Amino acid sequence: MKSNVKQWFFKLKYVVALLVFAAFIGFVGESSLMNRFAQQREISRLKGEIDEYNRKFAQDKKILDALKHDPEAVKEVARGRYFMKTDNEDIFIVEDDE
Repeated sequence: MKSNVKQWFFKLKYVVALLVFAAFIGFVGESSLMNRFAQQREISRLKGEIDEYNRKFAQDKKILDALKHDPEAVKEVARGRYFMKTDNEDIFIVEDDE
């Protein structure tokens, strides 16, 4: 009978050690699974930001190239962004209150 209890205790010891190890890996420390999932979400968000900035960079580069080579583009940007006008026209700016 003592031999049976002894074997059961040794088997249980390894199972408990394995469960503690699994809990440590899953929830505790810098390299835990919880932190890995949080870091993956952060990486995905940052990659989205990078894509957005690359898209804006491409648009601005296109506008800059147009400004260097096309005098009509200078007028378009001045009127669109800075609300400049020529001498013989009026500009009305309509804003939403929302």
